[in-house]
Amino acid sequence: MGPSARRRQRHRHASAAVHPRLAPGPADAGARRGLHRRHLRRPGRRLSMTLVADEDTPQTPGPPQPETGRLGIGLVAGTAIVGLILGALLGWLVFGQSSPADDSVEAGFARDMTEHHAQAVEMSLEVLQTTEDEGLRALATDIASTQGNQLGQMEGWIRQWGLPMARPGDRMDWMGEMEHAMHLVEGAPMAGMANPEQMESLRTAEGEAADVLYLQLMTTHHIAGVEMAEAALDGGVDGEVRRLAAAMVNGQESEIELMLGMLEVRGEQSQEQSGLTVGVAEQGEPMDHEDMGHGEDDPADHADDTGHDG
Repeated sequence: MGPSARRRQRHRHASAAVHPRLAPGPADAGARRGLHRRHLRRPGRRLSMTLVADEDTPQTPGPPQPETGRLGIGLVAGTAIVGLILGALLGWLVFGQSSPADDSVEAGFARDMTEHHAQAVEMSLEVLQTTEDEGLRALATDIASTQGNQLGQMEGWIRQWGLPMARPGDRMDWMGEMEHAMHLVEGAPMAGMANPEQMESLRTAEGEAADVLYLQLMTTHHIAGVEMAEAALDGGVDGEVRRLAAAMVNGQESEIELMLGMLEVRGEQSQEQSGLTVGVAEQGEPMDHEDMGHGEDDPADHADDTGHDG
């Protein structure tokens, strides 16, 4: 084979390497160029050749795209801002153009009940670490979940109203005369709440003793919670605040009856039945079994506010 033939042979090998998927064509270079042009004019072949080149060509990461990154961050920030605006708009739609005043019943109820609920959640989480009773476990789980959600809702209201969490006066001032009819355990921050010694006893108690103490403390806690919610209803709260207060009355009165039954099965009594706390009884008289957990209003009176009974 002469020099010219060897050069043509090498050229054919190089072409086949570049385009391995092309059908063999004439040896003439001009004819091959015409064949390649015909394939490139066909859209299907253009895609096919691109794919072949991708398979044979090592992939290297492209340069960073700063503009795209900044755009993504901007979209995320924009979405967050829109969310804040929508949240503020929702608060305006729910509570109207004017928010409750700092010393209003709505603000007092939300602040005090937030603190009250926080202890109920804490007590429930404590007993969940020790109890082996499935019924009590279900009750404590429900209380922790329900009151935790309500707590977050009330904190959200306070932020939407543009008010501080700190009170302008004393706890429960917003309740007026009803506050004075409620029993405050020495050292407890609010009516119905356990004091530090009682909380420590709950943390260290075990087995049946822990179950009984939880039921006693939570019954007292719920009785005061019902009275606080009824004070809000009597104070003329409207809208979402009224619906939540009514749901608390219905739900917690139902749980009070359940806890009294659990204590009775264990041969125990609530603190109110034992006369250890006065609860919300008038003139310092301990509440009896029939009165416990019920204020002056029947929970059915508030059913229209919630659409359910808690």
